[in-house]
Amino acid sequence: MLGFAEWTSSEHRAVVLDMTAAGAWEALAADYAHRGQNPALQRVLEIAREHDVVCIVKEPRYIDADWRSQLARFYTGAFRRYPSVCHRLHFFTRAVPNDLVDLSDEQPYYRGYTVLRPLPVAPVGRTMIARPTALDDAARCEGTETVDLVGWPLTITAMPFISQDTQYLRCAHAAVWMVLAHGRLVHGLPRYLPGHVHDAAAAGAPVGRQLPSDGLSGFQLFTAMQTLGLSPTSKRLKADRAQDLAGSSSLRLYSMVCRYVNSMLPPIITSTQHAWVLVAYQRRSSNGNPVITLWRHDDARGPYLRVDDPWNEPEPAHRPWMSAYLPLLPKAHLDAERAEAVGRDWFDAFGATKAAAGTALETLAKETDPGTGHTFRTYLTTSTAFKQDAQGRGVPAELAAAYRLAPMSRLVWVIELVDRNRRGRGEPDVIGEVILDATLTQFEPDLDPAGVISMHVDSFAFFSGVDRADIQVLRVPPGQAYATGCNALHQPDEPQTPYASPT
Repeated sequence: MLGFAEWTSSEHRAVVLDMTAAGAWEALAADYAHRGQNPALQRVLEIAREHDVVCIVKEPRYIDADWRSQLARFYTGAFRRYPSVCHRLHFFTRAVPNDLVDLSDEQPYYRGYTVLRPLPVAPVGRTMIARPTALDDAARCEGTETVDLVGWPLTITAMPFISQDTQYLRCAHAAVWMVLAHGRLVHGLPRYLPGHVHDAAAAGAPVGRQLPSDGLSGFQLFTAMQTLGLSPTSKRLKADRAQDLAGSSSLRLYSMVCRYVNSMLPPIITSTQHAWVLVAYQRRSSNGNPVITLWRHDDARGPYLRVDDPWNEPEPAHRPWMSAYLPLLPKAHLDAERAEAVGRDWFDAFGATKAAAGTALETLAKETDPGTGHTFRTYLTTSTAFKQDAQGRGVPAELAAAYRLAPMSRLVWVIELVDRNRRGRGEPDVIGEVILDATLTQFEPDLDPAGVISMHVDSFAFFSGVDRADIQVLRVPPGQAYATGCNALHQPDEPQTPYASPT
């Protein structure tokens, strides 16, 4: 392990590490982790190796705001001295010049960074590392960050990660930090440091010692999210798969958490003794679900870890899944579960009318195979992004024009009517969608015409009259399917303009 003087060496210059040398990865782990063993660090390095990283640029004496926050609030009070600086490691899949004079061509080979703190038992600080290639086809919570490396800008798209330090920042603190860090990149939230998270959580009902921290109660976790700019909801989870399937379809675990991943709002899951963040799902079989696999960031074990079965976790810390803390933005008064229930009711009501005759909805409703027919995909987005993206994803021109002209709330819920057959073939799969004002109340009548902004199915489109304006019915060429607008599923080439909460 590095000693105090090695952390605070007067040598400021960034150095290039050749990771193709024998024993280079093992030596790196030995420098930063107690006895070279730390699960979170091992996972970060494992992902780097999966990307075929061949060199690392190390920035010594890196001043990290997150570590300085922890240091000022807790570690400066210790008898033992802790260095005030960190080391930041940048991962590249081709060798960069040792003199680091010109990095202008290195962006395609950049795979992110990790900040390593002078804490041998918990070295992994703020980290943005590219997802494993196994997640390329997944719905993912990710944001894009621009990083400065010796004066050269580099961008990395990833889900932020940090590990707990075991004394000041515990697992629930780290989970909230990750959700907020992602929210800063995607939704325009302010940057919050560990001290902010710790102070916000302390305002909720403590159940144990706060310094050093024994961990957070559910009330504290909820309070921290609420205080720091989110408007969360929470759901109690079922004890086993049978109870989950027997309950309301809108509250089943997989369906519920996937809606929030779709909305780029990563859920926090708690067990009796641990907390982690669900960051992705993909349409692949797992023991917990025949068609879905979940992925998580676990602060103690590392980023991008596969979840095989929530009800049969191999590690005691993950058993049992107790609660889901579901982040929402302040202007999303309607939660995802209610939004999808309203959308389903509108599609069902349309399916019972004469207008549904001959439409794709009528055809799919007759399918008896559960793997075919239609299903629903729900996500929250900004109306700006929804309108700007419509034509590019193949929405019929008449409908895209009507969307652009329609008054919409700043945030909207979109409930897509999905053709499973098209989805299975990898084709554009949306054959209709309901658009909801996200500021509706939870108890708005399901089928109140003023409760929706619009509904489209096949050749039929309906636009409600906002503030008693005239209702509009639009005829669209039939049989057209278009791509989803869910950003977690089709990441745009350029980052979206973040949602900014009104002040």
